[in-house]
Amino acid sequence: MSVGPVLVDIQKLDLALMRDTATLKDMPEIRELARKRRAYLKLKSQSTRLAAQRKDIETDLADLAEDERACKAAVGEAEAGADGLDYRAVQDLEIRLSDLAKRLEKIARARLSCEADLAEQVRREEQHASVMAALEEAVKVETRAAREIAAELQERINRNRAERERLAGQLPAEELDRYEAARKRFNGLAVEVREGTVPSVCRTGLSAASVSDLDRAGEVGECPYCHRILVTLPNEEEL
Repeated sequence: MSVGPVLVDIQKLDLALMRDTATLKDMPEIRELARKRRAYLKLKSQSTRLAAQRKDIETDLADLAEDERACKAAVGEAEAGADGLDYRAVQDLEIRLSDLAKRLEKIARARLSCEADLAEQVRREEQHASVMAALEEAVKVETRAAREIAAELQERINRNRAERERLAGQLPAEELDRYEAARKRFNGLAVEVREGTVPSVCRTGLSAASVSDLDRAGEVGECPYCHRILVTLPNEEEL
């Protein structure tokens, strides 16, 4: 293969390598996974907070149960000692029993409120756990998919690098050095193809004198306008 087509093919590979390497480095799938992992960690933190809130309610219920037991025990003791009391003592006992009854009613109301709070808290935790489980599964599935995409990209990169190395070995050293210098200068677009009298990159029409000079130079010359490597392919093949 002559120098011109090799330069064109090397540039195609280099541009593909640039695109694939950039895509691999900044895969949207990876960004989305990172977002979902952050969301999962936030949900996990919220899960800990929800569990602590439920524990507080359960503690309140346990305290109410203990208060209820203490009140009922006090009622039992008061009633057991009611026999043989004089009128004044009986009045004091009735007042005490009335206070204990009111306290038991208050405990009962508080317990109903706490039980409702606990039921709502459990519902919230179950809903939260369901969202977490769905997000965790999505992260697992998308992680596998992202790995497959990354593996395909890396395989293509490796294949193109090997082909690029093979083609580079077909070029004379001075032509390869010239191409590498131009590639750095023009950010990858070092080579353009002459399409009649128009270079494929800068698209500036060549003068008759320039066309004559390029014809004398052969298949590889230099664009007089943008100074990229200008290749004339047989039958005017496109880049």
